[in-house]
Amino acid sequence: MDFTAVLDALGSSAGYVAGGFVVVVLVLIFWAFRQGRAIEFLPPRIGEQPAGPQKASPPPASVQPNIYEVDNAMAFYGAIAPNYDQRNSVNLLATHLEVISRIEEFGVAKPGLRVLDLGGGTGQNVATHFFNQGNICWTYVDFCPGMVEQLQQHLAGRPLYQHLQVHVEDINRVHLRVQPQSQDIILLNLVLSSMPLLPDFRRLAALLAPGGRMIISDINPLYTHAHPLYTATAADGMQVAMRTKAVQPLEIVTRARDAELQLSDMSQIGAAEISYSFVAVFETAVQLSSRTDRPGDSKATLR
Repeated sequence: MDFTAVLDALGSSAGYVAGGFVVVVLVLIFWAFRQGRAIEFLPPRIGEQPAGPQKASPPPASVQPNIYEVDNAMAFYGAIAPNYDQRNSVNLLATHLEVISRIEEFGVAKPGLRVLDLGGGTGQNVATHFFNQGNICWTYVDFCPGMVEQLQQHLAGRPLYQHLQVHVEDINRVHLRVQPQSQDIILLNLVLSSMPLLPDFRRLAALLAPGGRMIISDINPLYTHAHPLYTATAADGMQVAMRTKAVQPLEIVTRARDAELQLSDMSQIGAAEISYSFVAVFETAVQLSSRTDRPGDSKATLR
């Protein structure tokens, strides 16, 4: 096309036409830029309008477990009873093994050992260790029927089952079920942190025979503060949790002493900066006096 001939034909209006053309081009460029289109000058080309930004789907809300408080512990343990034994960390198993060793070292010297297992749960971690021993009388107490059902399944047909007494009962009422001075060992294994209030140690100590022992294990209070929720899987597959209560070893020692029990041994489980749990053994004054080499000696150790 001969642009000179076109301009001559337009005469004096050629400048206006050229100016209008430039304006149109600039408007088109601006419009294309605003829409995010690709612009090419050689050759002149305006690209397709890009697809609009996809609205990001909101991330799925994290599933929060149903949280129970310790005053509703029965409902929590009832919900997780079938899956209770799935939660076995290295430190948790080490705690159970420490408790088992405490029972064994006492039972060797005492045939027909009588054990009162308070809050025994499914029994798989401690009671079943003795399930082929027919010379142990095991009295099991738990307030959760679901846990009792699991215990019975674990011990069915074993010699220990023939010497097993089961009470579906609150620990605070166990003195109404068990005769005074009838037990050689009272076991509170990872129980106290699930109770709103500590039990009456005087009532429990009264159930011990002369020379008996009380074995208590629980979570280090510093660990509880750092990890307050005990999370597990319920029977329906949902995650549930219970906010546990910190148990202070010093308070346990004080309450035991008020119940005329004396600390003979305490150990801690876990090599991390904050240990996982503690195991404490208390004995009646009769047992301690027989072990004392001379007045003023103390056999209590912290390992």
